[in-house]
Amino acid sequence: MDRDNESMRFLGGSATPRVQAAPNLQLKRLRERLNEPVFAHRPIRPRRVIAYVRTLRGADSAPAFEVLAQEAAKRGWYVGHQFHDDTGPMAPQQSPRWVQARKLMHEGFADGVLVLDRSHISRDDSEYEIELTFVAECQCFTALVVPETAT
Repeated sequence: MDRDNESMRFLGGSATPRVQAAPNLQLKRLRERLNEPVFAHRPIRPRRVIAYVRTLRGADSAPAFEVLAQEAAKRGWYVGHQFHDDTGPMAPQQSPRWVQARKLMHEGFADGVLVLDRSHISRDDSEYEIELTFVAECQCFTALVVPETAT
């Protein structure tokens, strides 16, 4: 190991071995970077968010919506829509209510989406990244109660 580091210094590389950031940390940083342009200006009205929850079939979504409502109020946001998919783990674009949420953001009827954690959008890193990018391209934001690094 010391020889490898010494070789790196000799070849002009960094003396510090490179450590790859955890995928969840990378996704958190990506989400924050994509959200920056939206939060760079102060809106003249409270931000309108979609509270989105995905559960297993038959699960009660009320407690999750209560947490999202409290979080939105704490951040000074207005919950304009509540969407609940009881499809369980499924690709986001196959979840009917998520597709509806995307449409509202695309058409300018919402400023962003608020979820409990990233699993409500997707547990798959690449699917999650696609959805973050789509939301940002709509000039909207993605907000989580529990950040990616805590899950």
